[in-house]
Amino acid sequence: MASRGIRNNNPGNIDRSSSNKWQGRMAPEKMTAEQRAEKRFEVFASAQWGIRAMCILLINYQDRHNCHTVAQIINRWAPPSENDTGAYVAKVARAVGVAPGERISTHDYAVLRPLVEAIIRHENGTQPYSADVIEEGLRLAGVIKPGGNALVATPKAAQTATVTALTAGGTAAVVEGVNQLLPALQSFNAVASATGALPGFVRTAATIAVVVSVGASLYAWWRLRRARRAVAP
Repeated sequence: MASRGIRNNNPGNIDRSSSNKWQGRMAPEKMTAEQRAEKRFEVFASAQWGIRAMCILLINYQDRHNCHTVAQIINRWAPPSENDTGAYVAKVARAVGVAPGERISTHDYAVLRPLVEAIIRHENGTQPYSADVIEEGLRLAGVIKPGGNALVATPKAAQTATVTALTAGGTAAVVEGVNQLLPALQSFNAVASATGALPGFVRTAATIAVVVSVGASLYAWWRLRRARRAVAP
């Protein structure tokens, strides 16, 4: 039988709160009888939305509540009044590969992903989700797996769009924003390599395409950041 968190598509066991208008909430008419009977925890439409909510909370713990270590994060996530928090901290720190008191960044994909998976495993006794499901949950929260190095220079128009969109967000926003651009830039690299021997107008078309893609990526990222702020505890 699935655990409560898995059954609710809420693998972090996030408490229901009227102040948190989470994206991806399950509509009551679509819930199972067990989900409708849930009194404490949120019920999401899919695991991806529940994982997204986890990511947003973990990022907000850092940005808004000054939780910069696994110990601080887990003490807030699972307070000692209800949990064996010391054991929880130790397991999560081992999974992330850091000391409990070591400073980390939840904006960092390489930190956030194992952190999320470790919390899922501890909360539910298992981590049943595929890599694709975890990746999509992180993506919905605006955290993308970094790609390889660029093979060609970023078009100037794309650079300008990036700087204009990110300047107001500070260093953390710049880092996060760059992560959002990597897939588009990688696509441009592939197109540029394939069209290198073709006429100039073809290469120009490829440049235009990547600028449009970059703009779309930035817009989607900006909307996700706004949504994340809107549901912050």
